[in-house]
Amino acid sequence: MRKLLNIELTKLLNYTSFKVILILHLALFSLVIFVSSQIDISVPGFDTVNFFRFPHIWSYFTWVASWFNLLLAILIIMVTGNEFSYRTFRQHVIDGLSRTDLLRGKLMVIFLIAAYSFLMVFVSGLIYGLIFTPGPGAMFAGIETLSIYFLQTVAYMVIGLLLAVLLRSTALSIIIFILLRFPIEPIIRSFFDRAARPFFPMKSVGGLTPMPEFLSISSENTFETAEGGNALSLSEIGLVAEGLPLYLQVIMVLAYTILFTGLIAYMLKRRNL
Repeated sequence: MRKLLNIELTKLLNYTSFKVILILHLALFSLVIFVSSQIDISVPGFDTVNFFRFPHIWSYFTWVASWFNLLLAILIIMVTGNEFSYRTFRQHVIDGLSRTDLLRGKLMVIFLIAAYSFLMVFVSGLIYGLIFTPGPGAMFAGIETLSIYFLQTVAYMVIGLLLAVLLRSTALSIIIFILLRFPIEPIIRSFFDRAARPFFPMKSVGGLTPMPEFLSISSENTFETAEGGNALSLSEIGLVAEGLPLYLQVIMVLAYTILFTGLIAYMLKRRNL
């Protein structure tokens, strides 16, 4: 495992585009978070600062970070595409690595990038949360959202890896990945019953970090209902359709990730490198 990790890190650290995309990913996330933190809309009953207070900060930050998962998937496509373009996979097999090792190496890269993204959101959340929250009592409430975001990041990159191995063209794989998110899969979903639409891969992966309840979070308990909910919840007032239970979405995304990984392994074993 250490040998595989050293091989992958050696290639990545000498790949300029890898470093540029990671820096761009960090810069874009940081910029959006900073700019939104400067927007202070405070009227009686509403306060947008609540998005930067524990525990709401975790759902808000993971939602913003999910916008940039596209960059991470593109990064995996570019890295894998280079392996085919420069015959690096073939050379690794000649040097003694198995085809399973090739997949393990790419999965290591995926988990390393996902861990970086996880830490980016976690550290940013702690910094902004401690600045804007009056007390740290609820610091870790809702932090499990970060684990769900980690799964989402891994799933997007596995889909990118699948396309790169299937198509063996960096440009075409990136185009297909972007079009799958919109409009290919949304158009295909439109032909199915509404109840079946959340089960599609891109929909289920994207649904792991839904848009936060902006109105209910900014109003906190000002508009609390008799049942303890918030009268301004977007789902309760019908502005946002209720999705599948979170546990079911997690199971589906895990299943898709395992399935796609199996398909990648099959293609690497059966096709010429």
